[in-house]
Amino acid sequence: MKKRILLIYVLTFQCIVFAQKNKKYTSFEEALQVADSVTWLDLHCSEIPSMTKQIHKFTNLESLYLTNCELYKLPKGIEKVKNLSLLNIQGNHISSLPAKLIQLQKITVVNLRENTFKEIPEVLTALPNLREMDLSYNPELNLDKSIRRLSHIKKLDFLYLSGNNITTIPSEISALQSLEEIHLSENPSIDFKNICSSLSQVASLKILVLSGNEISTIPSELQLLKQINGLVLDNNPNINIEQLVTYSRSLPNLKVILLRNAHLSTLPKNLAGFNKLDVLELSGNTFSVTEQERIKTALPTTNVVF
Repeated sequence: MKKRILLIYVLTFQCIVFAQKNKKYTSFEEALQVADSVTWLDLHCSEIPSMTKQIHKFTNLESLYLTNCELYKLPKGIEKVKNLSLLNIQGNHISSLPAKLIQLQKITVVNLRENTFKEIPEVLTALPNLREMDLSYNPELNLDKSIRRLSHIKKLDFLYLSGNNITTIPSEISALQSLEEIHLSENPSIDFKNICSSLSQVASLKILVLSGNEISTIPSELQLLKQINGLVLDNNPNINIEQLVTYSRSLPNLKVILLRNAHLSTLPKNLAGFNKLDVLELSGNTFSVTEQERIKTALPTTNVVF
């Protein structure tokens, strides 16, 4: 009995310590009181000037959020936070990053979404552990230059380029040899044929996200993506499902397809191209009960989600 009570005490204590360590601080005044134990800061914009003067005290800070603050440049002193692994500056007007950020050698995730970047800041190519970058909704981004610079980030495996008015992807993307997941949603003029051709050269690619792109025709070049495991096509209400089923048959590694909120009420009679899927996600559509049962019967080994 005593051993059981002791075990419960130890587990409870560990949970408390874990919660404290991972607590999100939104008040700089509060965080400053325990600066050396703070790992996550998500500050109100008005507190940023105070932060820059004392940021060096946060020796164990791992995640820093400075979002939607109308910033035109990164606050000074961030390079002093040597343990920083995540930097989120979403929703500002920032177009460049200071060279001093090269000191942040532990950075793994950078969120630059909804800013004014025209190209990838060169300093990011010198961060050896950088794995995830979100450049979505930077409409003036020069994709050709950016892809060439991204090729120097050897560990990059997650890339977000949604909402950037992208039409084509340069063939140089093949140099991103660690890339596993790319998001190209909300680029309504995107050339699906080109995307398939260019990304077929990225051998490491596993997941392709193309939601909200007004895709209708599925090009035969989809069959070039032999390496992908997951295809996300949500919010494409005019998509040709029959073509998708046909070409999916030629993708031996494709295990998951998402077609949520695609204004679907039926699927083609012949679903043989989907029979190797582990998951077919169809939620947010308007299938009748009868059609749902037909689809499940046609795909007995697939988890079909309505």
